[in-house]
Amino acid sequence: MKGLLKADFRRVLKDKLLLVIGILAVVFAALTPLLYAIIFTGADIFADDMLIGIVSGKSQFFGSFSMGNNLGLIAPVLLGIALCKDFSFGTVRNKVISGKSRSAIFLSLFITCSAVLISVMLLHAFLTLGISLIFFDYQTTPFTMADFWYFLESLGFELLVLLFVGALLSCLCVWMKNVGLVIVLYIALSFVLVLAGSVTQVVISLLEITGDNEKILNVMRFLDRINVGNAVAYIGVGTEYSLKDVLYLTIPPLAGIGAFLGLGFWKFNRKDLK
Repeated sequence: MKGLLKADFRRVLKDKLLLVIGILAVVFAALTPLLYAIIFTGADIFADDMLIGIVSGKSQFFGSFSMGNNLGLIAPVLLGIALCKDFSFGTVRNKVISGKSRSAIFLSLFITCSAVLISVMLLHAFLTLGISLIFFDYQTTPFTMADFWYFLESLGFELLVLLFVGALLSCLCVWMKNVGLVIVLYIALSFVLVLAGSVTQVVISLLEITGDNEKILNVMRFLDRINVGNAVAYIGVGTEYSLKDVLYLTIPPLAGIGAFLGLGFWKFNRKDLK
């Protein structure tokens, strides 16, 4: 297993696509805060509560993890291309022939995918935070130890979402016959999750305004909270998490990770490698 991990990390780190992802991480990290700074130059942005959630360093940091936002969509696609080369070039077949178990190969794929994705997204998020703090405050209130622990909790929830994405990518790599299908399916699934989150939040807002259909409202709230693609709407937006919040932010991604890994192991063990 150790040898598989070394080989997988070495190959991905040498791939030029990783350099492209790194460049995009830096570009997007600088672009968003700069655009907000230009837009709101000379304006009293903190006089409007709606704008606080958009331009604060806190919101920009956690918003940078969104599955449908800039690097959150592009990085997994490029990483998927790099990972699928093992299958198209026959590297995986050679690993099996050399005596490596398929379960170990798939687990190494997942670990490599998740570690690289997490590293890139953390780089992007902290660069975004650093640049945004040049122009905006982290939040409107003083930063306390409670805020620090909330930050760490929120970061942990974001890492769970990234592990979910890593499991999804790994599963798609072993299920699909070529990298084109992996890209199309990942983008489609991400789009569906993000769009579903937007739709449910609009419906929830409308139902709350009318005050009718309490049962439907509760169903929509439940669907919205279990949608991993919309977790960004609940992570890092407050000051503390209730037990209910913790359950909603941990159980769905963990269930998804388990499901995708299970499907991946099952398919890979039955896959005809050519």
